[in-house]
Amino acid sequence: MWSRPSQSSGTMGKKSTIIKFPGNRLASSASRHEHGNESDDFEEWETDYELREKEDWPGLVEYCKQRAERLPDDPYAQYYLGNAYVLNGEYDKALEFLSEHHRRQPWNPDYHGVILDALYALGKTEDDFDWVQEPVILKMSTEILDACYEFLRSRRKPRSVNELYTRFVMEGYLLFTEEDLLKALLEDGRFVVEDADAVLFAQVRAIPKRRTKRK
Repeated sequence: MWSRPSQSSGTMGKKSTIIKFPGNRLASSASRHEHGNESDDFEEWETDYELREKEDWPGLVEYCKQRAERLPDDPYAQYYLGNAYVLNGEYDKALEFLSEHHRRQPWNPDYHGVILDALYALGKTEDDFDWVQEPVILKMSTEILDACYEFLRSRRKPRSVNELYTRFVMEGYLLFTEEDLLKALLEDGRFVVEDADAVLFAQVRAIPKRRTKRK
């Protein structure tokens, strides 16, 4: 897993922000990957992991480039190369590289994510790309909070901010961080948040509707 520069979205509905989210996206992408030779897959994951841990982004680009050339029909190999370009600060190259693959698989959410990462890193927005199929982008909103409330109200035990955040990972590109979600939960009278300083592991429960008092 890895991280890229992050800016908190601050207020709801902000147009675009670079967010700290690639680790979750990498995990969700990996969960969709059908492995072939498990031994080869393990070696590739090990090398990939080591390069990311060392933050050897040029080395990661070269490694992913070799894998993408070796596996031209593997969308995951192409995705990882596009992501490596972003991590190495080669945002225009990432856009140029993945534009063609997006046209081939316009529904692919992994391509959407890397393209959006590159756009936001360049100070652009989602409107600055010629999408064949537009990505789903989730921003901090009352709809997000409503979904959290509906999830929590039927559960006796509190859930962590991280668990609530992760529930949205497979639904689209999240344009807010765990910190943004925590801030919004604290400001909404429908929720009780315990251990807020723990951030990701802060515990959240819903107040029954008859006791709800919006701030």
